[in-house]
Amino acid sequence: MTNKFAVITGASTGIGRATAIELGKNGATVALVARNKEKLEETKRLVEESGGKGIIFEADLSSIDSINKFIQSVKQQTDKVDILVNIAGIWHGVSEVFAGKDFETFDQKIVLDTFSVGLIAPTLLVHGLVSIMPQGSCIVNLSGTFENGAKGWLPYYVSKKGIEDLTLGLSDELKNKGINVNCISPSDTATEEYKKYFPEDAIDANFSETVAKEIVDLINSNQTGQFVVVKKNVLIKEGYHK
Repeated sequence: MTNKFAVITGASTGIGRATAIELGKNGATVALVARNKEKLEETKRLVEESGGKGIIFEADLSSIDSINKFIQSVKQQTDKVDILVNIAGIWHGVSEVFAGKDFETFDQKIVLDTFSVGLIAPTLLVHGLVSIMPQGSCIVNLSGTFENGAKGWLPYYVSKKGIEDLTLGLSDELKNKGINVNCISPSDTATEEYKKYFPEDAIDANFSETVAKEIVDLINSNQTGQFVVVKKNVLIKEGYHK
């Protein structure tokens, strides 16, 4: 992946950080996108220690203005984007996890921000960057497995089901341009925040690094329309979503 330019949202922690590091190991230049500059600095250090190059972009993906400014900043930085990985999503706040809640108790802003970060931002990033994505480039979106259904975290569930449909539509839309679009759907993953809110479940969860490696495998697969499920650090399902 030397000379490849990658964009990763949600790069400050968890799966996003692990994916950035994995791409760094492959020699990519990685645009690191999130709100927390301090955590992005740490990701950048880890990417560069792994052999890649990191570039920090502070952006609030719940804001259309911030998304558009980020798109313009990327275009000023590079004339091509080879890889776009949409990881960012909202399922918790600073001191609250948005799970186990009746839908009517959600603050309206949380609902809107969850949709914005989880679905609108990925849609607009593809819309804004696809013009500089060459043949052979790829997009990977992050969903989930949702074994227990939607109850208790409906906004997050809807945002992820939406991104699955976005993946399917984009894979058809961009096939003739030679741009591959795939989705990875891990079960619970032991990110920093997951361990904070669900410490008792983290022992049986995926490792962020396992999911990151599957993302890079998807990037290298030269396939499109693929939906990969990872449970307990094992790839258990792969195929075209219907």
